[in-house]
Amino acid sequence: MFFIFLLTFSLFFNSHILASDNIFGLHLSQTEDIYQANQVINSQNGDWGWATIVIKLDQLDQHTWQKFFDNCRKYHIIPLVRIATIGEKDYWKKPEYSDIDHLVSFLNSLNWPTKQQHIILFNEINHGNEWGGEVDIKDFTDKSFYAAKKFKETNPNFFILSSALDLAAPEKPPKFKSAENVYKEIISLNRDYFNQIDGLASHSYPNHGFIGTPKETGQHSIKGYLWELELLKKLGVNKELPVYITETGWPHREGIKPQNNLYTTKTTSEFLIEALNIWSSDPKIKAITPFIYNYYQEPFDHFSWLDKDSKIYPEYQKIIDLPKNKNDPEQIINYQLEKISVPFLIFEGSEYLGEIILKNTGQSIWGEKKFCLNSKTSPNITSTEICSDDNFVYPGQYKIFKFKFTVKKNNDYFEKSYLSWGDLPELEIKKFTKESSIYHPEENLLKRILNSFKSFFI
Repeated sequence: MFFIFLLTFSLFFNSHILASDNIFGLHLSQTEDIYQANQVINSQNGDWGWATIVIKLDQLDQHTWQKFFDNCRKYHIIPLVRIATIGEKDYWKKPEYSDIDHLVSFLNSLNWPTKQQHIILFNEINHGNEWGGEVDIKDFTDKSFYAAKKFKETNPNFFILSSALDLAAPEKPPKFKSAENVYKEIISLNRDYFNQIDGLASHSYPNHGFIGTPKETGQHSIKGYLWELELLKKLGVNKELPVYITETGWPHREGIKPQNNLYTTKTTSEFLIEALNIWSSDPKIKAITPFIYNYYQEPFDHFSWLDKDSKIYPEYQKIIDLPKNKNDPEQIINYQLEKISVPFLIFEGSEYLGEIILKNTGQSIWGEKKFCLNSKTSPNITSTEICSDDNFVYPGQYKIFKFKFTVKKNNDYFEKSYLSWGDLPELEIKKFTKESSIYHPEENLLKRILNSFKSFFI
């Protein structure tokens, strides 16, 4: 009987499906983490998991961040990008409106991996050191409201998450302000504020002291987000806000200097699995990104999943081994015509081979999912569709598509004969004379004739 109990417990503990969608992710400290972290985020058949990462004003390098987004696309990771300024002394500089404009312009210039582009507005602004040295809710409200509107006006695909608060912060201005008073002050300053917010970013930690258990509830627990949602509802925010827990987890005893007041990695990993099972039952939760994947330096060495040798703590393998589900985020499919090639002379009733060169200017990878454009020709022409094969074509790359077409034998005169696919421009096919049964492509006719003569004389 005891053996059966152990077997049943083991199967549940190790095989529980996290959610109908993939809510699992990680908080990354640098863009390079994606090369290893993707194997954790999408382990055990997971797909399109999540990664929270911070972008700072002094790190706006186009190549670095486009490469990161390209890797997110390649590895199927949905990024949650938290905007930040730069460090000054022992605090984060307050953003200027020009800083916000710069961040919006830069992030809009990148080709994101998914259509919905998640932005987190700053971080724990109820800590003075996160906002110029002292808590200033009016300044934060004004600037983050401006930022939310600016992002959305620039590109409606931006999805704005609120600034996550420290739910355990005391009311000790100017260094700290309680989360309850922050929310009350934001609403009193701007009742339209949450109309610009699409989702709640939450730091639902097991506080106080990070030693709570998964079973605890309330403001200072892993269910702190429920307290936030209920408070906002009482304050008059009626919209349904999906929840993104962008920081959470238990610091462990192991680190540069052992901290015996904390749990061991054995306990913290078991607690996190239990917490994931709890979070997965709540459909309001869209993502969980525990803090932090790779930070084996002070002050976050006790949160890091990797040890001083950049190896994952063995106990965290239990989390990696959990079955995970799949997301299917929408991606923008777009393309640009580079060239259409068809024979110079086209006879009625004969089948011909042509080529189209397209550039992938969208977000999807052609070949992962089938990319096809249906033929849209004039009634007197038949043509095959153009479709990608199994070879991957990434955004920015070109693909040659081959097609077959025939101009039907027909005594009727068509005002316009043309080849086209999808929403590509039409390539007109013209008769040499109205009574002729021979056609030619209208585009660049003179140029092709001159090139033919040039090649003849060379």
